[in-house]
Amino acid sequence: MESDQREYVSTVINYFWGEGTSSPETVNEGMAAIAFKALEEAQKCSSTMDFVPRPSGRPNIKNIIKQVAKVGKRIASGDTQIYETCRTQVAVNYRNQMEMAKQGL
Repeated sequence: MESDQREYVSTVINYFWGEGTSSPETVNEGMAAIAFKALEEAQKCSSTMDFVPRPSGRPNIKNIIKQVAKVGKRIASGDTQIYETCRTQVAVNYRNQMEMAKQGL
C-alpha cells in the first residue's frame, strides 16, 4: 500500500471510529477492507449520495484500497457527504471488526 493511500485510509477509519483510532503507519489491508465495508454500509444508508463507486464484480484488495483512499482524500478535504446518523450507526456496526483488523486478526 502506498503512503498516500495509507494516509487516506487512516482518515476514513478515523472519520468513522474517532481521531486516534488509526495512523498511516498502523493501517493494514484488513483495516482497509473493514473501512470499505463501512463505506458501503454508509452508502446504502445515504442512498442519495454517490459516495463510493462500485467496481464490477467482486473487488480485489487493490481496488478496495484505491476506493477507500479516494474517499479518504475527500473526507480529509472536508467533503464527507454522509448523513451523521448513518456514520454513527456504521461505526457501531463495524467497531468490533475494525478492532480485530487492527490486531491483524
